[in-house]
Amino acid sequence: MTMTRLSILGLSFLGLCAALLPASVAAQTIPVPLADTLETRQVAVVVTPGVRSMGQVPSARLRDLRRRMHQGVDLPVSALKELADLGDGLAAQRYARKLLDRPGASASDIAYYAAVAVGTGRVWTLPDMIKAMRSLDPATEPRTRVRKYISVLYGHAWGGNSLALDAVEEFNGEGRLFGALTDTTRERMIAQSGENGGGRLELKLALALLEDGAATGGMTDPQRDETRRLLEQAARADSLAARVTAENLLALMEAQYGVN
Repeated sequence: MTMTRLSILGLSFLGLCAALLPASVAAQTIPVPLADTLETRQVAVVVTPGVRSMGQVPSARLRDLRRRMHQGVDLPVSALKELADLGDGLAAQRYARKLLDRPGASASDIAYYAAVAVGTGRVWTLPDMIKAMRSLDPATEPRTRVRKYISVLYGHAWGGNSLALDAVEEFNGEGRLFGALTDTTRERMIAQSGENGGGRLELKLALALLEDGAATGGMTDPQRDETRRLLEQAARADSLAARVTAENLLALMEAQYGVN
């Protein structure tokens, strides 16, 4: 497991400790997890079955193209796009990879066709999909495509894919691609993270609340209750580093706020 001493998911742990405790205590370091496991990143589900048989292909020409593709023929980009637009996951995966190799290719096209592929269970294209999504403008990205990204990411996240779960958290929020995070989605994220057993999402959300409290001069009672809930869940994670981090943060809260 990849680990670091002073930061988790881009948040400064040292700064948080300095805000909560005297310098002599804050100088202590706690190992925290930065990466999920390869196993949880490879969890695949089928969100949209797509084209599964020649009977779903509307013309003899397209059926011939699909047959040649499955025989290993390197089809022209235009042919791959035609098949991908039918919902063929293999064609969408190959078309997305062609786009990735093309300088100046549209990030929206890469994200969308990668999503078509991932939606059919081809999870190996998920990192490319997420990377392309980071370049999209929430104000201009077509809503039909955004709905596709949501269905694919949520489907995989709720199926246990930790990379998709991280992406659901990343793209939800004011001004972000998926818009404001709803309470329902937030609770589903937390519950799924608990099922995954990594503790990473709980720690990230808890640290955000702790940093906010440090920046504003103190935490409200609801913030303390929520932070404690998150940390207690993280303290039950499978990851030893996550458990140790959560337990130490709970101790920091007790020292600062009297939470026990």
